[in-house]
Formats: sequence, structure tokens, C-alpha cells
Amino acid sequence: MIRLLIVDDHEMIRNGLMSLISDEEDMTIAGFATNGREAVAACDRQPIDVVLMDLMMPDMNGVEATGAISRRYPNTRVLAVTINEQGRYIKEALKAGAAGYILKHSSKEEILTAIRTVASGRPHFSGEVLARISEEFAKGGKRNDHPVLTKKEQEVLQLISFEFSNQEIAEQLGCGMRTVDTHKRNLIKKLEVRNVVGLVKFAMREGMIEE
Repeated sequence: MIRLLIVDDHEMIRNGLMSLISDEEDMTIAGFATNGREAVAACDRQPIDVVLMDLMMPDMNGVEATGAISRRYPNTRVLAVTINEQGRYIKEALKAGAAGYILKHSSKEEILTAIRTVASGRPHFSGEVLARISEEFAKGGKRNDHPVLTKKEQEVLQLISFEFSNQEIAEQLGCGMRTVDTHKRNLIKKLEVRNVVGLVKFAMREGMIEE
């Protein structure tokens, strides 16, 4: 049974998520919170498997709460559920420890899949979020003199920079592990680095992640 904590400062959103989840036999709602501080306190009181976390809230925002929960309870997965698809918010949430990032207008199937995926210990991004990550990187790439990367190579490089394993990258992108290996080899060759560490350093220089 997946124990869920719903965190959002809007009652309509909390009720909507509750309604969406209530009929799922493998999920139960353990509590609600209206801000980040309440979310951390709720995790202090009882075991939570997945936190559905809004990002823009008063009295400790979702990114801050994600960081606090991830540090205190590494087995609790935080899934960002937000209207914000700006690249910097995605990066901040993932850096804080979020296991996934989806948008509030996602379909019921997308939300339920995301919950089950992060509960199993694997990351999950909605397709729109992956597209935004690639777009942000592509914009950055135009300001620098380096080889043009394909959209899939950009996605793989971004996921490598977040320390995803080959298996996690394959699952996230819906491809095989051999395909991921091929993309890694192509990236190493294109960017003229020696190994995955070199790819991560490149990602740092490009602002994809922070040192």
C-alpha cells in the first residue's frame, strides 16, 4: 500500500487529487498539508511513501520542503505536482531531491503512473517536462560553440547529470539499455570527453546542474 501525503495550499487541488486517488486499491491518503512546513511536520509524525508536492506555497515553499524531507527521510519519495514548467524550477526541485516532476493538468493515468513509478524507487518526468528540459538545454547550447546534440542526446545528458542509472534512463525515455549506451558513447565522442564524469562536467559548465 502506497501511503500518500497531498501538499497544496489550494483546497480545490487537494480535493481533486483525493478524488482521483480514492478508488485505487494500492494507494491510501495518509494526510494533507497546506504548506511546506506542515508537510515536513506530517512526515515527522508518520511514515509516508510518496509526497505529492506543490512548489509555490507560503510558509516554506515546495522546493525547501522537498529538501528537508529528502534529507530526513530518504525513503520518502517526493513527486512535484505543479503548474510551473520553467526550467529553473525543474532543476531546483530535482536538486532538492524530488524523484519526479509532473504538471497539474496531467491526465489521471499520468498522475497514477507517476505515483507508482516514484514509489518503486524510479524517477518519473512527464513528457512535457522532459521537453522543457531539452528546450532549456538547447537554448543554452546556442550560446556556446559545441557540437549540436539531438533531442534524445540532450535528454540523456540531462538525466546523466541528475545521476540516473542506465536502467532509469531507459525506463524514463522508453528505450532499451543498449540504446542508452549508444547515446552515451555518441555524447562522449561528440563532446570530446573521456567518460561519464566528463559529461557531468560539461553539464555543469552549461548550467544544467550546479556544482
